[in-house]
Amino acid sequence: MNIFPPKFIKWQIFPGEKLKHRESGFASVIAVLLLMVFFLGFIGGCAKSDHEPSPGTYSIPDGTKPCEHPEYWPFRMTSKKHPFMVHYRTFGEAEISEKVIEYLDNAWEFEVNVLGFTPPPSDGGSCGPDGSFDVFIWRGNRSCFVDTISDEIVTPWGARASFMLLDPWGPYGGAILDQTIGHEFNHASHAADDWHEAGDAFEMTATYIEQYFGDACTYCISDFQANPDWGLLWYDDYKTWYMYGSALYLYFLRDYYFPAEEGFPARLWRNVRNIPDPFVNKPNFVEGLDAMLVPLGSSFMDSAILFARWRYFTGSRDDGGHFKRWPLPKKQLPFIDEADIKLHASILLADTVYNVEPPPMLLGSAYIEILQDQPGRNSFAVSLLAPANPDLRWVVQAVPGTVAGSDGDTIDLSTGSARVSFTKEGKRTLIITLMPTKAFDPGQQSGETFPVAIRLAP
Repeated sequence: MNIFPPKFIKWQIFPGEKLKHRESGFASVIAVLLLMVFFLGFIGGCAKSDHEPSPGTYSIPDGTKPCEHPEYWPFRMTSKKHPFMVHYRTFGEAEISEKVIEYLDNAWEFEVNVLGFTPPPSDGGSCGPDGSFDVFIWRGNRSCFVDTISDEIVTPWGARASFMLLDPWGPYGGAILDQTIGHEFNHASHAADDWHEAGDAFEMTATYIEQYFGDACTYCISDFQANPDWGLLWYDDYKTWYMYGSALYLYFLRDYYFPAEEGFPARLWRNVRNIPDPFVNKPNFVEGLDAMLVPLGSSFMDSAILFARWRYFTGSRDDGGHFKRWPLPKKQLPFIDEADIKLHASILLADTVYNVEPPPMLLGSAYIEILQDQPGRNSFAVSLLAPANPDLRWVVQAVPGTVAGSDGDTIDLSTGSARVSFTKEGKRTLIITLMPTKAFDPGQQSGETFPVAIRLAP
């Protein structure tokens, strides 16, 4: 690692001349050294136990764009393994900057060289002194992110150069700093492939990847499973952790379709590069995934229906036959208690109509548990009540399975109603999923919901 001292220290303490040894100048040398200690301690904030910069002189204004204001980050270190550098503010931040380099080296090696993600492109010196990827340490910012440096595209498909900002002392630092870096660096790869993609895809992928570096994000999976009525690829504009928890869908894709291809998310992101027009999101996430699933005899729409069934078998309902555990000593999204799907209702069987609340969005689902009304009741009748719409279709499934080797059934309601068997425990959960009948662009989905009800009878 190379540490570059700040220019204003190197040249302004002794402007225009070098320190020279003089036989009769011993006292002068001592005085100069003491002066250096004073200045370096003042500039680096070393008089403070936590090494924070002086807030009056060196605090960073909110909204500062790091690439445009290098004066706030006078120190830097470079990785010896990969083309990136870390910018920091004081001598006291050198140790954490070394740790950032260690963690980012590990993330770069694994995500790029093992999984196959695209490395961030050179910024041509538009951020920092050269084309390397730049990381800025900003203590007190209490955030972390990757952003593009400008709107300039640097490849035919629209790749953009980016930078990373970290607060290693904030809520995403400390014990989870390596996981945060793994997550954020994945966003730098997204910028190298398709910065126009639908919003959910970014956090879905980065949260999936971060699990290689640390424990599962419990509040992420909790928010996702608590809102099954939301669209599978719904972008909620960061109001909740839903988009992050949607990483569960990538777990499903891996285990069901790509068990032998650990790097399938990297291939998916290469598939969605915007060719031929780098300013139009084509192909989109759905189209890119279809390019991978159609050769396997499936499609994104097929996968969405099957995933609605799989996400039931999480948390306390894990049956060992769906999601596979990674060979890592970490908590993983499908298996923690917070991964239980939230039921819309639990209904004792009767001759009744239940209006689904909240009603689903497109690609959303409702989970309704039906309880046996009396011992010996083996089945019940169900029918669906929904306004006719040629652009939509409703898919009804029942879980878990009632026979060996089955995890559930798709209920055929083409004749209006059907009978559904109870399990030996005397209950069954209906999954009601709303699917589009036309091409679906996740970037165009609204938050519109669609009313639906079920009629039950013994």
